Amino acid sequence: MAGYTKDDSPGDLPLITNLYAPKEYYNNDDDDLAGALPGWFISALGGSGTTFATLRRAFDQLAIHNWGFVAKIDHYHAMDKQCQALCSQINLLEQEIQTARMERSLSKGRLEAAHTNHQVQHLRLGQTGAQQEQNRVRMDLVRQDWQARYGHGHPL
Repeated sequence: MAGYTKDDSPGDLPLITNLYAPKEYYNNDDDDLAGALPGWFISALGGSGTTFATLRRAFDQLAIHNWGFVAKIDHYHAMDKQCQALCSQINLLEQEIQTARMERSLSKGRLEAAHTNHQVQHLRLGQTGAQQEQNRVRMDLVRQDWQARYGHGHPL
């Protein structure tokens, strides 16, 4: 939280501090151990604007120590919205990956149906074919360089 007091002047910096629920609420005796929040409360924290506003208003109206609670529920609400947004992005990316994989599979099927590999079968590219092709290209370059140096053929 950041704010000014009534005694601050225009050039003063605001007081900046973290807000926490009052300490006495954390210091429960052994008979009253902290438990899971009830479902209705979790639902209200992550609920629609109206539901959350009702919950927040109830904390605003507490007679004492309401700022720490309001800060906690505001933070939870903001983090819940961020989680929802990130999950939506992840879901969208997963759908895009599925679409891309399906398109890739369809493209591969079209290449297979057209026997495309037969058009360049002499290359035999792949793990060993790629090495053979690289060696052939290197030898061609060496041969061209030798021919250029010794007057046989045309330089590159």
